[in-house]
Formats: sequence, C-alpha cells, structure tokens
Amino acid sequence: MQSTGAKPPTHRNLGLTPTWHVGALAATAAAALVLGVWSMTQVDPHRIGGAGLIEVLPPAYFVALALSLAGFVASLSLRRLVPALLTWQLLVTVVILAGADTIIHGLPRLEASYRHMGIADNIAQSGQLNPALDAYFNWPGFFNLLGMLSGATGAKDLMGIATWAPVGINILMLAPLLALARRLTANPRHAWAAVWIFYLSSWIGQDYLSPQAYSFLLLLTLVACLLSVFGGWAWPTERTRFTRGLARTVSKLDGAVPRQGVMELPRGDTAVLVVVCALILLAMTASHQLSPFAVIPILGALLLTGRLRLRFLPVVAVILPVGWLLFAASTFLQGHFGQMFSSLGDIGANSVGALTTRVSGSDAHVFVVYTRMAEVALVWILAAVGAFVGYRRKAPWLAAAAGAVAPLVLIPLQPYGGELLLRLYLFSLPFAVCLAVLPLMSDKTAGLSLRRALGLLLMGAVLATATVVSRYGNDAMESFNDDEIAVVNRLYSTAPTGAVLIEAVRNTPWRFQHYADYDYRALVAAEPIPNAPPLSCDAATQIARKAGAYLIITESQQEAAELRGSTPAGDLQRFIATCASSPGWTKVYENAGGVIFHIEGVSNGK
Repeated sequence: MQSTGAKPPTHRNLGLTPTWHVGALAATAAAALVLGVWSMTQVDPHRIGGAGLIEVLPPAYFVALALSLAGFVASLSLRRLVPALLTWQLLVTVVILAGADTIIHGLPRLEASYRHMGIADNIAQSGQLNPALDAYFNWPGFFNLLGMLSGATGAKDLMGIATWAPVGINILMLAPLLALARRLTANPRHAWAAVWIFYLSSWIGQDYLSPQAYSFLLLLTLVACLLSVFGGWAWPTERTRFTRGLARTVSKLDGAVPRQGVMELPRGDTAVLVVVCALILLAMTASHQLSPFAVIPILGALLLTGRLRLRFLPVVAVILPVGWLLFAASTFLQGHFGQMFSSLGDIGANSVGALTTRVSGSDAHVFVVYTRMAEVALVWILAAVGAFVGYRRKAPWLAAAAGAVAPLVLIPLQPYGGELLLRLYLFSLPFAVCLAVLPLMSDKTAGLSLRRALGLLLMGAVLATATVVSRYGNDAMESFNDDEIAVVNRLYSTAPTGAVLIEAVRNTPWRFQHYADYDYRALVAAEPIPNAPPLSCDAATQIARKAGAYLIITESQQEAAELRGSTPAGDLQRFIATCASSPGWTKVYENAGGVIFHIEGVSNGK
C-alpha cells in the first residue's frame, strides 16, 4: 500500500548544509595548509633574485594558495554560513600568504625588526628612556609593552616572537576586522568576503614586530568598538540648520547609515567602554608618530556620517598626539622641527614626488613597484565602483567610503620618509574592502550564485598573486640568513664597547643587542640615489680617523644597493676588493653572509 504521509525533512528542504560538506571544506583547507607549508620549506633562499619570492616558489605553493582561495569561496557559498569554517579558511590563507617569509627564512624580516628588539632590550635592561639617543624613545609605549612581555614570559631572546610576528599580528587583526566589516555592511557574507580581500590585498608588510603594527591593531579595535556600541548622531539632528541639512543629505545618500546595527549596553558598561576607547587612543599616541594622526580624520568622517555619537572623542584624538609632540616628545620636535614642517602643504612633493622616487633601481625592482601600484589601483577602482553600486542598491556604503577617503587628508603633512602613501593605503584598506565586495556579490543572504562565486574567486586569485609579488618583491634585501647573524655576532664579540661600527649600506640585521653601547654609522642609506656615485674607502677612513672603527658589509646590504640603486651596479664588491688592500684596513672575519674590517685610527694606528 502506498504511503500518503509527508516526506521526512532533509537537509535540502530545510535549507541546511550537510555536515559532510563542511567537513570536506575543512579538510581541503587543512590540505592546502600542509601543502603550502611543505612547499615553502623546499625553497632555497639563496636563489631568491630581484623580483623576490615569485621567482623561487614551487608550483605546489600556488596549488595550495588556489585550494585555500577556492575553499573560502565555496565555504562562503554554502546555504548556511559556518563561522568556524570561514575562520579556519581565513587562518589558512593568512599562514600561506603572510607566513611565507617566516617559514622560508626562519628569521625576522626587515632590519627594523632587529632594532625594535634592541630598543625593547635596552629599556628593559636600563629601566630608563633616553629621548636624545633615538627618536623611538620619544614614543616608547610599544617598546615598554614588549619589554614587559619579555620579562613576564622570561623570553629574553625575542627572535622567535619577531620571526612569527607577521602571522600572529594578522591573526590578532581578524576579530576587529570582522567586527568593523560587519558594521559597515548589511550582509554577513559581505563582511567575511571583505576581511578575505583585506588579507589578499594587504601587501604593505607593516605587520612585523613594530610600533606601527601595534598601533594599527589598536586603530582597528577602536573603530570596531565605536561602530558597534557608539553609532548614531552625536547631536539632535533638528537642532540647527546645519545639522538638519547634514542629516538630510546623509539620509538621502545612504539611508542605512544612522540605523546600521548598534548594540545597546547598560549605562555602566557603556561608561567603561568610553574609558577603554580613550585609553586606546592614549596607547596609540605613546607608541607611534603617524597612526594617532590618522585616527583623527577617520573619527571625523564617522562623526559627520552619523556613525559616532561621542562628539568629544575626535577632540581628544587631536589633543593627545599634539600634546604628546609638544611635551613628551619635545626633544624630538626640537631636533626635527625643520624636517617635519619643511614640506607642510606641499601636496605634490608628498604624493607624486614621494611616489616617483620609488620607481627606480633594478629592472626587477621597478617591476615590483609597478605591480604594487597596479594592485592599489585595482582595490581603489573596485571600492569606487562599490560605492556607486551601494548607492544604487540602497545598501550601506557612505560610512565605508568616508573612512576610506579620510586618511588621504594627511597627504599635505609631510612625506614621512617616503612611506606616507603606503601607510595611507593601509589605513584606508579596512574601509575600502567593504566597498570592493559590493560589485562582486549580490545583496541576497543566501549562498553565492555560480557566476558570482567564480567572479569572486577570480578577483581573489588576481589579488593574491599580485600580493606575492608586491609583498615579497624586496625579499632579497628584507630577509636575512644565519650567516649574516653570525657576522653581526662576531662583530659584537670583537669590537670593544663604545667603538664606531659602520655599515656600508643601511640594511644590517644588528642592534638587537648593545643598542646604546656603540656608535652606529652608515655610509649610504638604502634609498634610490639617481646617478649614485661609487663608494669610497676614504669615506669610512674619515669616520675612523680619530679612534678607529669596524666596517661591516653583508649580503643583504649588497642586495639593497642593487635593488634600490643606492650605489652603482656591483659597486660593493669593488669596494670590498679595493679597500681590503688599503693602508690601515684589516679583514677581521668573513663568511658567506658578509665581511668585517677593522680600520685603524690616529690613536691606535701603527
């Protein structure tokens, strides 16, 4: 007899995702992780050339990267979002992209990492700050925290922490990035996709052991907290003609802005969070020169778009860094006043001028620079199109657009050592990616269609591949090896305390110890120098003329000079060969990583 009863419910007609789908995607991510890590361990660092890791990464690496990208898009396309699965997919992507340098070299990247370890060690050992010694000591917040971490954990050697900092910092950014994206988008799938695109296009490399990485993490946390708890207008919109006009304009452009999901908390909890936000601003102010000033226009943008009701907070954000600069960092201000304000208001020099100086060096380096420019342009084009799409769809877009554009008001300040545009791209990126997903995804809360999934995957593949080039294009000079560390250690064991130590090109992994015990000098900065003259032995001899000096030349110095065009091609090899036979020059030590010379002075000459 045929049954007339209703069919039992299934995963399909309940709209649920079968468990085995989730398990298969999780296993695919695990396979991508294992394959990616294994492929990176097969790389020979000595084969890395002027274009960076893209030259030496094996095909297995790109298979692993493709698996991680496809796995995330497939997870995002499920009928039901599984946050734990998406988190796992993002973590795998972070390790494969941000962990490449760590896994391949096993040492901290960037010579600044070594200086930062030395500053923290100096403060921990001496218990004092010496603002006259270095500009860093005028903003000691991060280094004090690092010293406390070292003392609390007993990890006197910070090499391991510095080595894995890029992976750790990116993982710590995940929660505030997701909270921020969730408040700037109307669809949780958009928020997850925005965070994914952030990781795929964050090539700046400021996620090493540094005050700027710490301050950027604080900035993300602050903005996420403000958007989650303190959203809304800071004043009654009907109070004045200006507030009425502003609210009407904002509502016309983006009606979702004032209402986008804000949590209601008890008054006591809200008061505690206000104090926490103020402390975050103070911590940023005490740790980095630029980041606190970047917060100011971002908070102003949120205030004027009805997403921040704490109207006093932008005022506090102005008072703290200005007050710190005038009082706590007065030593730095007095010594660098002309340098800081000489280019104030010169938009051309601080933008196009700072950019063109970087388009120089070897052909491989120029290729990397153009790749970076193309990637930035692609993200910004997607964000601009996304703003238009958001306006047409009546989806939230205005606050994200205002946050993305706000940091650009800092361009008239100064070039910040030629790095201002890089930093501004990073500050705007968390907002820009919330717009960039809009052209790639629909407003539906259900899973992605096949066409949109393929489009998102293609865009992710383009950004990820470009980031491998743009992030690791300078790897030959930004990474170091055990031989170079051995040369530095030999230098410290040979040179007496107080001696003059000279590096031929400013790119040496030193000062991680004995930060204040020596007089550190450099003959040439690792910056582009048009028609760079050859190095002269006399330049080092003049520095050593009084009491002698020690000169160190490392493999990474030579790579930096070649890539950036700081010296003529092959000049450091000629310099070593020529100076080795100069009167008063003695070779102290040499290995595959570099060479040390002792240069006699008048008081110790023979």
